Amino acid sequence: MAKQQRDTSKKREAILDAAAHVFATQGFDVASMDHIAEVSGASKRTVYNHFASKEVLFREVVDRFLAQSHELKEIPYDPKRSLASQLARFADSILDLTRNEQWLGLTKVMTGVTVRQPGFVAETLARGGRTEDTLETWLRAANADGRMKVRDPGLTARTFWAALNGAFLMPAIYVAPVLAAEANAMKKELIDLLLAKHAVTAS
Repeated sequence: MAKQQRDTSKKREAILDAAAHVFATQGFDVASMDHIAEVSGASKRTVYNHFASKEVLFREVVDRFLAQSHELKEIPYDPKRSLASQLARFADSILDLTRNEQWLGLTKVMTGVTVRQPGFVAETLARGGRTEDTLETWLRAANADGRMKVRDPGLTARTFWAALNGAFLMPAIYVAPVLAAEANAMKKELIDLLLAKHAVTAS
């Protein structure tokens, strides 16, 4: 029984891997369950046994993608490291997304779906059950350690994410990923601005 469950789990993951590739490269509308089955090495019947429709499969792919991207942002506060180097890891979580061809492809597809279905993102995040933002948690810890003084960590976190997304993610979605040298300069500028306003001790 345990072996059968492992085999089923592996097959499900293989289908999700194939679907992520197909959705990222072809988009939601063009992608077909037939092609996803072919890429995954499973029969169409097996794909439908795991996922009732293309819409259900797409939601599962998006849920997994968002969980993976959230893991990149799970950066604990470290009192022994500089504030700038820790904030750089949050920035890199966005840059890593833009440099991963499949992740960026899925982000583009999600953007298109969101335009047609405005509630898509809210529904997806609700399914994920996310609580406090990881950067907000980090800012609270830096406050508690006396190294930063942030009056509203939630607002500051949202503002910093918005700046990072505007600097790196939006250009990657609509034009092309920002070149490394420019990205590094922009990342330093954004971090310096945040620390200039909120840091209590040297970063």
